[in-house]
Amino acid sequence: MMNISQRTSLISGIILVVCLLIAVLTYYYTGQIVIAIFFAPPIIHWILKKRQKSSDS
Repeated sequence: MMNISQRTSLISGIILVVCLLIAVLTYYYTGQIVIAIFFAPPIIHWILKKRQKSSDS
């Protein structure tokens, strides 16, 4: 069983890979660079870390 820190890192990594894949596919098919997709992973990681800290206390 994974602890909360490992789970947070795993979820953040999966979200990062998915967002990068979406960005690459969007650029490949439309030629447009979508910057907003790059902001999602750090924000989600921050939210998960904040939740982790609040559940630890």
